[in-house]
Amino acid sequence: MSLIVSSEAECLYCYKCLRNCPVKAISFSAGKTWVIEEECVHCGRCVSICPQKAKRYTKNIEDFKRLRENSFLVSIAPSFFAHYDEPYRVISLLKSWGAKIVQETAVGAELVSREYSHLFQQQKTIVSTACPVVVELAEKHFPSILAHLAHVDSPMTAHTKILKQLHGDLPVVFIGPCIAKKAEGTVDVALTFEELDALMNEEKVDLSQFDEQFPEGPYPSYARMYPTSGGINYTVRIDFDAHIVVEGVENLIELFENFPSQEQKIFIEASACHGGCINGPAIRKDLSLAEKRLRIVRHARKMSQLEQGSIQVQINIDRDFSVKKRTIQIDEPKIEEVLTEMGKADEKKRLNCGACGYDSCKDKAIAVLLGRAEKEMCITYLVDKLKAATHRIVEESPNAILMVKDGKIIYRNKSASNIFRNGAEEKFVQELRESFFKGQPVQIGPNLYYVKFFILPEEKADVYLLVDVTKERQQEETLRRIKKETIQKMEEMLSKQMRVVQEVAGLLGETVAEIKASFVELRTSLEE
Repeated sequence: MSLIVSSEAECLYCYKCLRNCPVKAISFSAGKTWVIEEECVHCGRCVSICPQKAKRYTKNIEDFKRLRENSFLVSIAPSFFAHYDEPYRVISLLKSWGAKIVQETAVGAELVSREYSHLFQQQKTIVSTACPVVVELAEKHFPSILAHLAHVDSPMTAHTKILKQLHGDLPVVFIGPCIAKKAEGTVDVALTFEELDALMNEEKVDLSQFDEQFPEGPYPSYARMYPTSGGINYTVRIDFDAHIVVEGVENLIELFENFPSQEQKIFIEASACHGGCINGPAIRKDLSLAEKRLRIVRHARKMSQLEQGSIQVQINIDRDFSVKKRTIQIDEPKIEEVLTEMGKADEKKRLNCGACGYDSCKDKAIAVLLGRAEKEMCITYLVDKLKAATHRIVEESPNAILMVKDGKIIYRNKSASNIFRNGAEEKFVQELRESFFKGQPVQIGPNLYYVKFFILPEEKADVYLLVDVTKERQQEETLRRIKKETIQKMEEMLSKQMRVVQEVAGLLGETVAEIKASFVELRTSLEE
């Protein structure tokens, strides 16, 4: 299962996640979008920048709830004290939930830094491996750098080993600002600060009801500054001129692509997040980096007043790495074929604008061949396609279309060319204009046309649209003739009926008169 998942219902195909993904591990194809897990470094950039919240990371709140049924151990990242306004009350809350021990991950970081210092004395340039994104970037995309990585556990993993050695084989929960920690798989549950906040809100936790409790010892000497920029170098205690800080995945990619020569001896503090872990993807964003750093300094000063128990454990924190890069060979002719289909056969049309999310048109073409992208993701391709479709619609329209500039015809479609076969359309231009403003049709040859007119400001040209209404007029004439003939027929039938009525009435009158005369005669005879 992917650590970062996409919601197809909420994704609106804006490609913002792809444009911001430093390793282009996001696919848009066939109406679906998904994260390419084999290439994703879990930096969380897509989750942070998606305006529709269509990218999410897998939450482990329910796993933590089940784990609370028994005792467990908690490792809190150094940035814990930058994120929470009342961190010591949150520690008390964790204890109330069943945590046997709540200890600082910086304890593990202290051991890791000692090993960094030892390795740096033995070899030349090395890269810190506390950040899981750095490790995934090297394993999945720059395997040639693996030899230069410090083969040392992350502070979280080292601290997990310490906790289990000191307190038994209890489940370990890590709480920090990093999404990628979930992918390390060395703790039972990895929660982000966001997840812990969500759980506290869900259970309507009132921190004012809890006392302040400090994390349990042993305590680190310098490693509490680990999550700040330069914090690892501060803990390793390497001379200033022998170390550098490289932050941000893009800067790491540039470093790996142009790695220092073997003659140089540099300790490289590497972090995926600008500003260090205090600017991780799952830490609060309403505080400045300066304020977060100050909070950590205050915590370190407060804890320095406590008795510092030295870390007396013997654990193996050696670590191996593996090559996870997928090598895919694509023939150059196939790439050129896709570029041609996208209207980019000419090198000048390969703008490499990056609007689709890929750094170059060639990269985009490769993604299309791999089924990760669609040609329609290219804006210039869409514009050209739309222009071609629009031109075809205009050209094939049954209505005559003329474009006039400075009294000269600069464009006519097929229908206009058929109407004005002798090229005499320019003499009709004024007549067309008058016809439009009078609202009357214009006669051209045997046909009658209704004129529509508008102006193209950007072209400074007039456009005339001639709609053939000849058939409509003929139908109107036919209808009027039928009406007239129908009325005439009705009048004839009415006159005929009137004559019949009159004749019938005449016959009836004569019959009545005869009956009356006969009746008079009969009555006279009877009276006699």
